[in-house]
Amino acid sequence: MQNRKILIIEDDKELLYAIKTILSLEGYEVETADSVHDGKKAISGSAFDLVITDIMLPYWGGFDLVDAVKEHEDSNKTPVIVITGLDEDILKSTITFADVCITKPFNKKQLLDAVSSLVDN
Repeated sequence: MQNRKILIIEDDKELLYAIKTILSLEGYEVETADSVHDGKKAISGSAFDLVITDIMLPYWGGFDLVDAVKEHEDSNKTPVIVITGLDEDILKSTITFADVCITKPFNKKQLLDAVSSLVDN
């Protein structure tokens, strides 16, 4: 597997650490951010093979981040996985062009299957 670069935006430090650890152990290069602002900054400064974002984030929601990824010239083809604990967000995530929606709680296999389906082609 070629080294794939993934950005994770999650404000829950424990979940962020867990996702980062799972993906790092699988050989992915992982960067993290804990806010939409920091996520947008990372996207404008680097190219990523995948973005994973929570929906419920402070100040701006994760949908703002999905929009930023899809509107940014250098990242508009970057696949996005949204993570949510809210069922109503599933439909909205599809409308905002997220590629995959994972509902909380999820397990390691669900995460890795979703990631692999988008970046390991």
